[in-house]
Amino acid sequence: MGGRRGPPEGDERHLRGLPGGRAPRPTPEDPTPPDDGQPSGEPPEGSGEVVRPLRPLRVVPGGMAPPLRVIPGGAGTTPRPAGPDGQAPQPAGGDGQVAVEGGLAQLALPRPEAGAAAGAGAGARARRRGVPRRRLVAAVLALVVLAGAALTGRVVADRSRERTASTAPATTGATATPGRPTTVRPAPVVATIGTGGFSQGMAAGAGALWVVGSDQINRIDPASDTVTASIPVGATGSGPASVAVGAGAVWVPVAVPGTLWGINPGTNKVTSRIPLDGPLRGSISVSAGHDAVWVACCGQGPGASASGGRLLRVDPRRKRVVADIALPASPVAVAADDAGAWVATAAGQVLMVSGRRNRVAATIDAGGPLGFNQTIAVGAGGVWLADPFDEQVVRIDPRTRRIMARIPAGAVTTLTVTTDGVWALSSLGLLLIDPARDRVAATASDPELRSARLVAADAGAVWTAGWSSVSRTAPALVTP
Repeated sequence: MGGRRGPPEGDERHLRGLPGGRAPRPTPEDPTPPDDGQPSGEPPEGSGEVVRPLRPLRVVPGGMAPPLRVIPGGAGTTPRPAGPDGQAPQPAGGDGQVAVEGGLAQLALPRPEAGAAAGAGAGARARRRGVPRRRLVAAVLALVVLAGAALTGRVVADRSRERTASTAPATTGATATPGRPTTVRPAPVVATIGTGGFSQGMAAGAGALWVVGSDQINRIDPASDTVTASIPVGATGSGPASVAVGAGAVWVPVAVPGTLWGINPGTNKVTSRIPLDGPLRGSISVSAGHDAVWVACCGQGPGASASGGRLLRVDPRRKRVVADIALPASPVAVAADDAGAWVATAAGQVLMVSGRRNRVAATIDAGGPLGFNQTIAVGAGGVWLADPFDEQVVRIDPRTRRIMARIPAGAVTTLTVTTDGVWALSSLGLLLIDPARDRVAATASDPELRSARLVAADAGAVWTAGWSSVSRTAPALVTP
């Protein structure tokens, strides 16, 4: 008395809403529900299997949502042992349970009985209202957990595939030709060297690559791709601002207190500190010719103007400033040759400074404004100017001092000249410009090269610098 009734015996089972009522089980011959609402699809007695098809959600008038039912035999479920009457025992929660098929939870409602609506009076409705809501909440939580587990498994699988792809050998892409096998081009970057800090300038020469750090100059050996020396510079004032190789030394200007440091590349020792007649400010650049070192800047001094800047000529033998030349515009880069110095300005002009007269001898309007990231280089029969805003490289004839060509090359920010041609960094990657045809002859668009800021070249290698590392590129691997 008062306890839970045992499982039904024989071919009878309880009618919902009528305690103690029994009804015969349907036979499997009729696959569709009869007109009186009785369920169908049960196997014959003694088969040992219980097959209950999934039914859509159905609103039960006047009652609460039924609990969930586990569909035996679904994918991902555990077979239940058969009871004494050959039927699989059902959970205590009733007919409605969670059906797990293919890893997904499905909601199955109990089948309506013909006499349930007729026999469900006020007592039956009160009993349905008394079913704990915790079962419905638990069912919803189970569905959420299953969906979250499936999503987590997919995310983990995707991340695993990403990690596997990142360890693949670096290539620059494949070239497919009809009727020929696909070939994969090797990446042109053959080595990456950490510099331990932000790189502010870079120059190649004297058998090494020289990289400006915040308070030192790092020397990189091209043969071993390692930093072989770190030379402290400007410890008592500001750090180095730029670097150039030529006139028998490595030259590094220091803004405060305004000094040009000379480093002997044979001993990696500082051999001279030449005063520059006051602190330097603004954009500072340096270039070395055969018998002179040129330092361009904005600053306070006898040659400075209100809206322009200064170009200092230093005699490396006498170790002093021999000329302080006023410039009509603010300089951003300087390149020296045997005739003097070429200065690029922020206003888009190129100033030719005569080394014989120590004054501005010509002004070429390059188009501008050029900004503060562009640079200028001399060699290979021309003066080369990076014009990032017009996405081109401007070539100037050093003899006629006129523009010879405007070469489309993307947003070029820096360039250098070698015997192979002009190497430039732009939004397209690392470019090789052919001086004979005034056009881009080869491009390397690797991510490392597209994000680089500085470029230098010497002794069969091209160097690019990012924020805290230097990459060495093999010129032979930069192909059209």
